[in-house]
Amino acid sequence: MGILGQLIILIVVTFIMGRIGQKLGFAEVVGQLIAGIIIGPALLHWVTTGETVSFLSELGVLLLMFTAGLETDIGQLKRNLNGATLTAIMGVVIPLILFTVVSLVLGYQFNISIFWGIVFAATSISITISVLGESGQLGSQVGAVVLGAAVLDDMLALLLVGAYVLVFGGQGLSLSTLLPIVVFILGLVADRLPNSGKILKFANLLGTWTLFPIFFGSIGLHISLNGLQKTWPLIIVLTVLAVATKYYGAQWGARLAKLDKPAARAVGAGMVSRGEMALVVAQIGLSADLIAKNIFGDMVFVIIISTIIAPLLLRPLLKRI
Repeated sequence: MGILGQLIILIVVTFIMGRIGQKLGFAEVVGQLIAGIIIGPALLHWVTTGETVSFLSELGVLLLMFTAGLETDIGQLKRNLNGATLTAIMGVVIPLILFTVVSLVLGYQFNISIFWGIVFAATSISITISVLGESGQLGSQVGAVVLGAAVLDDMLALLLVGAYVLVFGGQGLSLSTLLPIVVFILGLVADRLPNSGKILKFANLLGTWTLFPIFFGSIGLHISLNGLQKTWPLIIVLTVLAVATKYYGAQWGARLAKLDKPAARAVGAGMVSRGEMALVVAQIGLSADLIAKNIFGDMVFVIIISTIIAPLLLRPLLKRI
């Protein structure tokens, strides 16, 4: 099949699976990742990785980071700076340290162990926003702290991956490796422009119908199911670690910010989902040859499972506030 046919299949199937994921109560990105696995080399072989797909996928990363910068509400962050800062710091430090230590115990090299920590220090709250909205908690103290902390989490994760690439990058270090970070900053700056709303609308329209499905679908194309039966125990252990470190880390930060226990637990659950930002960080590592494909695949599976768990954990806790 020609490259145009493969791109059409990739966009259409990934888009449809993303919508199915939403209807089932999961994050859209989960459906898109699964679509890539199904139509890629792992199963149906309808679409393969190549220069065109890789190029468009990289454009998707840049557009995703630009829109993330545009959507960042600095005003919201300023209004809840104390709670958001403590929640973000604890929600980054705890996963970073424990993932590094556990990965070392599991036999990973020191640099790979640190990268595991950086990937799962990130937070993605697209599905959390949806759950908060349906529960009427989006404008509450919990919602404000989660949104503010997520902004700081993303910034800290990008700073960490930038520093990591500079230290461990070796031959993989290039402008394209650090470009997503630069584009995120450009998005923050563009948010202050008079027509930022129109820019965001156009970027989301372009991304939703083309580049975002290609990016998330292409991640699934890199996944191999060979040997999965051997790595499932590892994936389960790391998934438990991913959920627990972010849940308790963010919860402790919220408690330090004087939130009561029920609210702090909800904040912790609201920070569990990884999704887009963790995938971008993992993709930077793969593109820079900092991690092998099998490690990248394990990371993606942990991201998928933890993103599915997040709303299941959050919904009952919001009812107790």
